[in-house]
Amino acid sequence: MIQLKVEQYSVFLPMRKPDAMRNFSEFQLEATKQFAHTLIVVDDEAAADLDEPVKSAAKIKKPSRRDLAKPVAVTPSKSTDLKHPLRADVLVETSMSLGLICSVVKPKPNDGAPERVAKASQKADILCVDWEMHRDNGKTAVDIITRVIASDEANGGRFRLIAIYTGVADKVRILNSVLKSIPKTTRDRKCLAIRENYIESADGLRIVWLFKQGGTFPANMAEFAIPESALPSRLQKEFSLLSRGVLTNVAIATIASIRAATHHVISKFGKEMDGPYFQHRSTIRSPEDAEEYATAIILSELKNAIDRSSIAAKFAGAEALDKALDDLPADVELGDGNNFSTIDRSLYKKLIIDGIKPTLKTNQPLQNKGAKFFTEHLAQPLRADEDGRKLDLLKFAALTGLSADAEAPYAYHKPSLSLGTLVQDASGNYYLCVQASCDSVRVIAPQPFLFAKLEVVPEESISSHKDKIEFVVPRKNKGIGKSFVCLKLSDKAPYAALISIVFPPTEDEKVVAKKARDGTLYFEAATLPIGKRAEKHKRYLWIADVKRKRALRTVQFIGQEMGRIGFDEFEAFRRKYR
Repeated sequence: MIQLKVEQYSVFLPMRKPDAMRNFSEFQLEATKQFAHTLIVVDDEAAADLDEPVKSAAKIKKPSRRDLAKPVAVTPSKSTDLKHPLRADVLVETSMSLGLICSVVKPKPNDGAPERVAKASQKADILCVDWEMHRDNGKTAVDIITRVIASDEANGGRFRLIAIYTGVADKVRILNSVLKSIPKTTRDRKCLAIRENYIESADGLRIVWLFKQGGTFPANMAEFAIPESALPSRLQKEFSLLSRGVLTNVAIATIASIRAATHHVISKFGKEMDGPYFQHRSTIRSPEDAEEYATAIILSELKNAIDRSSIAAKFAGAEALDKALDDLPADVELGDGNNFSTIDRSLYKKLIIDGIKPTLKTNQPLQNKGAKFFTEHLAQPLRADEDGRKLDLLKFAALTGLSADAEAPYAYHKPSLSLGTLVQDASGNYYLCVQASCDSVRVIAPQPFLFAKLEVVPEESISSHKDKIEFVVPRKNKGIGKSFVCLKLSDKAPYAALISIVFPPTEDEKVVAKKARDGTLYFEAATLPIGKRAEKHKRYLWIADVKRKRALRTVQFIGQEMGRIGFDEFEAFRRKYR
């Protein structure tokens, strides 16, 4: 593999305040420009001096008979050797002017380039490959693309733009070849589909075909024919199309802000900070707690950097929301059947931006419908089918409430039993571990762990029990795919449903989950529950880890319920403390 050497500079791009945006796509592009910094281009016909001038002869000499008899070695020009050349120098210079670090790779036949490119692509934001390399009819390109997608899948998925920048005009054949090369299970899970000049997915993958601008091409390809000087900006635009929503823009801009502040934050924690940290660790009751504190102070500094960049105000503020809702029809329909209403788009925007109750106070016609109506139907214009809206709400609840779950486990370690761990026994009952974190470490002998029993909320009762639901967890159902289970505490004295289960330590003085043959993770108790004989009842399936603050809130509620004082007294006084 030949690496075209290019001077590369780390460019610090401060988070600039976006000017007045004309539409939502400009918010998408702004977030992309702040985020996407690295581009890898793979092309066997990459060259840096296609237009190098030919040196003229100093003097023209009439050939003699002897000269005519001599064989003349003809050196073909670089331009005519190349079928679909790539101006690497132009591409790199243009990329740098946009703040992109561009690396151009010129692979040789059978040199293992696909494996190396796939590995490097784990760190790159954008990947661009030629289709026809060494006349292999797309074999190298497909190898690279499938390796990159497989690597992304193995690491839990990610935002990925892959561009096929080629002089081969048969985009239909190329896109079909790429799609067929991806395993069917991956195609189905990602809902991959071919559109005009790209393959889109439901979870952040976009594979786009672009035509090298050179020579002649049909008029219907003009919008896809891109010169090297315009390719970097076009790739930024294509990347921005991955960001379809307000929260996606917020996520992209947030990570960009963290990237920009990374070296500044690192500089704050020099070696001189080790002394105070060592003193802190050595003086606290549980020195191991300082390990989590070390990451907490770093994250706190990064959070400060995000706050200083005003990400939320820029990309989730009133202006961004206003532009995001511009695509809705002028008259927005809410409700169904007899309970139906049509409101102006500007009024619908006001309900979302200013809030339901403040908007109702200043609009009498809306008051007739009431806050409950708009609360239940406000998301309807954004997702037409009711089942889809319910699924979106459950997804959002799981996303904001869980650190990891069995459907999206930790990538580099197994879960350990601690406060917030959700498990399921062999009988299908769900439990939340409410053991204090400090009592979940330094386990040197079998130790009791305290659990709160949870109840499953039936799907038909979710609406009536929505105020009582504590956790929403994704689960796989045979024949259905991914669904969600809603869990709540017992309506009658949740503290009375607490149980104690003894677990032995497994490694590092913790109770770490084991992996079963089918890939599921479980914790194995020291003894069987009362009344059970089968060994399977020792196993408690790991379902999820609840975010720490959510788990603490549940524990606090259980403690409050347990601490209620009840005695006979004057009714007026009793009501005061209800």
